[in-house]
Amino acid sequence: MLGRSNVWSLGAAAVLVCVVAAGASAQPDPRQMSGIPRPDPNLSDGSITVRVIRGSFANNVVDHPVDLLAGDAVSTAVTDAEGRASFSSLSPGSQVRVATMLDGQTLESQPFSAPGRGGVAVMLVGALPGADPEPPRVPGTVTLGGDSRILIELGEEVLEVYYLLDVVNLADSPVEPQPAFEFSFPSGAQSTTALQGSSPRTLIDGPNVSVAGGFQPGVTPVRVAYILPYGSGEVAVSQAFPAAFDQLLVFIEKWGGIEVDSTLIDRRGEMGEDQTGASALLWAAGNRVAAGQPVTLELTGLPHHPGWPRILTLSLSGLILLAGGIGASGGTVPDADAVRQAQLERRREKLFTELAKVERQHREGKSRPTRYGTRRAELVGQLERVLRDLDTGPVPDPAS
Repeated sequence: MLGRSNVWSLGAAAVLVCVVAAGASAQPDPRQMSGIPRPDPNLSDGSITVRVIRGSFANNVVDHPVDLLAGDAVSTAVTDAEGRASFSSLSPGSQVRVATMLDGQTLESQPFSAPGRGGVAVMLVGALPGADPEPPRVPGTVTLGGDSRILIELGEEVLEVYYLLDVVNLADSPVEPQPAFEFSFPSGAQSTTALQGSSPRTLIDGPNVSVAGGFQPGVTPVRVAYILPYGSGEVAVSQAFPAAFDQLLVFIEKWGGIEVDSTLIDRRGEMGEDQTGASALLWAAGNRVAAGQPVTLELTGLPHHPGWPRILTLSLSGLILLAGGIGASGGTVPDADAVRQAQLERRREKLFTELAKVERQHREGKSRPTRYGTRRAELVGQLERVLRDLDTGPVPDPAS
């Protein structure tokens, strides 16, 4: 998981303070969250909970029927004292939606996939009696305001990329952007996440980002992030956004001789290290970028470990293993499963060694929290896959 707190610790606090203040003062409008399914890992596997309220979080609707619709099949549950109806024992991956009739109004969710691991939480929000109905959304255009920016930090041979976007609706009524506000992270992006302070309608589905339900007048914050591994001193990050940037603004953590270039950048500078010890930043700016136009940033001078020693070591290890296997078998080529097993065991030992190194650097205060968390999660994930492959063993030959 990417650590949001580290985003503000880089010396860009003076520039980003308005973003923090806006996020802290904004209160979520339950109506904007109505009908939006949100994954909840704290729920039991395969479960769906539906909370029904009137107007605000304080007005739970209790003892009220809610329907779960899966094709032609309909299941009904009744809300409890907290206004929640619960469903379980679903077929993972099947398309479902939830709905209820409240005060003569049909409240319905967006269609979503029934969960396999973890659960899904949905809120259905009705109007308070006598309250003015929410004005209908109309097709329109939104832009990414001048406080929107891209922030890039450096991890252990990974880029930690943050999109801190202020989506601006200048109309007097809610707008449904045409086309919809959705985009996909670059190929290779990992650990995609919505950050704290983002609109509750921000949905992350693997590499895909979308904001459902349109945009109210004013500013809607959309804060998302991912990590992007790299293996050389140069890498290009390209991202198209569904709305135009009023002004392109990029911040990059400065390490050594790192530089950034783009055909969209016409101004650049540097923010030096401050008294708190926060890292220096490179900044780069450009003029308006049209919706759908790729923002391509070419980074050079990235810190990295040369790949040839590792390749040479693995090649020599493979030759030694092959020679040893042939000698032990009286000149015959070793079994492919035995070679694969040996490779997995070497990989396991290497990952254990790297994980121990990361933990030691963290204890000695030589790595920042975000970099430690990102690298540790990456190593643990790789180690779990190797251990699983070792446990699985070779696939039996059906002919044997």
